[in-house]
Amino acid sequence: MDKNNLIINDWIKVYMIGPMEQTKAGDSGAGWRAKLQPELECRIDKNNNPIYVYNPCSEEQNKVGMDTGTFHKKLKGWINSGNNEKVSEGIDLIWRGKTYIERTEDGKARLVKILGDNDYTSTSTFLIARMEEGDVSCGTFGEAYLAFINKIPIYVLQTMPREKYPITFVGWVFGSGGQFFNSQNDLLKFIDDRYQLKVAKWIRPLK
Repeated sequence: MDKNNLIINDWIKVYMIGPMEQTKAGDSGAGWRAKLQPELECRIDKNNNPIYVYNPCSEEQNKVGMDTGTFHKKLKGWINSGNNEKVSEGIDLIWRGKTYIERTEDGKARLVKILGDNDYTSTSTFLIARMEEGDVSCGTFGEAYLAFINKIPIYVLQTMPREKYPITFVGWVFGSGGQFFNSQNDLLKFIDDRYQLKVAKWIRPLK
């Protein structure tokens, strides 16, 4: 391992899930995530470890080498042209990530894993979900189901009456040990209490 890297196995990890391909806000889901991420990252646990946030808007760019909106346009182009192999490769990269072996400076082989959406979900302490009326969701439900079967709590920032959410999704939320919150402040107060977090004055939220 590079001496500048940190092992974060014991850190609280949070995956922010929600529609990206087609959103009412037209921002690929970046807006609400950008607002919430610094609030999470300035918190520390009882061992003084910060929270690690999986933000797919930035993580996805690391995987595919382009921003979310551009990549989704490429996927649609491949679908329209019948390039099924490219579609399969693109979706596989998003969901499964990729693994390769590299040769280090001292001549040793090292296994490198670039995480996919499945990994973000399965390694998270909890998920935070947000969707609003007018968004088109698909992958969000896959992540929610994976969290449900692994008993990883899903905390939802509620944007519409609960009866407008798919019944099964609501069931997955409560079945995972999660719940709905009327505001970001309500959510933050809950996770502070639930996970014994506090705001670290010496950590500046990322811009």
